[in-house]
Amino acid sequence: MPESAPAPRKLICFETYWGDHDTRLFQNTSVLPFLQALSSQLHPPLLVAHRFVESADHLSSYTAYPGGLLWQDPEVFDVPVYYLSFHGSPGGLRSSLEHVAGGLLCQSFEGWGTKYSNLIHFGACSVFSGAQGEQFAREFLAASCCKAITGYSRDVDWMDSMVTDLLFLKRFFSDSDPWRNLRTIYESVLADFAPARSLGFQLYEAEAPSSARRADEPVRAIAAATTSEPTQPRGLFASIAGWLRRSRETS
Repeated sequence: MPESAPAPRKLICFETYWGDHDTRLFQNTSVLPFLQALSSQLHPPLLVAHRFVESADHLSSYTAYPGGLLWQDPEVFDVPVYYLSFHGSPGGLRSSLEHVAGGLLCQSFEGWGTKYSNLIHFGACSVFSGAQGEQFAREFLAASCCKAITGYSRDVDWMDSMVTDLLFLKRFFSDSDPWRNLRTIYESVLADFAPARSLGFQLYEAEAPSSARRADEPVRAIAAATTSEPTQPRGLFASIAGWLRRSRETS
């Protein structure tokens, strides 16, 4: 695939069972319905593959070379975004069964970006927090050879982070040259959605892994992507934000 081209509209998501952490079997919280709603806003739609993963061994059954499912399925070979939706801590993830340390994550995704451009999003609390989180970001980029990684440096509100993720993904998959414009896309999300800044939404790029743009730094205006004042999310995202406000008022 040429570097200067739209990204294939494919996304693979690995997610934990959120209800199991709280010992609530009837809690069916998942990012999947939101990703499916995003898919319906794109033309052609986004193809979403989703699996629940609850251990390092289970994750490796998908990612390990050469026998993992992701190495066997030819439809996966050009997927640009991998979305990991878990609980998190600095430099690691936590499923409902066990902690998945940073070293194992590096091993699981080793060489992942050597054949084509892709990024991995860590939809989890505090993965990039502090010195430990920043070291993990550098080590993961070096091991995976991915174009970039995104995630959070602070504990996150589930819904605010979901809206942040959707804004970023919508703009990424709508862009005519997302790899060239990746930082502009990222900074436009920070400019337009204040919770993205307060949650510590981060982008690390392979070319400069130690220079992640910090979400608490002043946000400069992005030409053609933002206005001089932060704007409110529109369309799908306005509906989600409205639902969030109503749920908080009634809770």
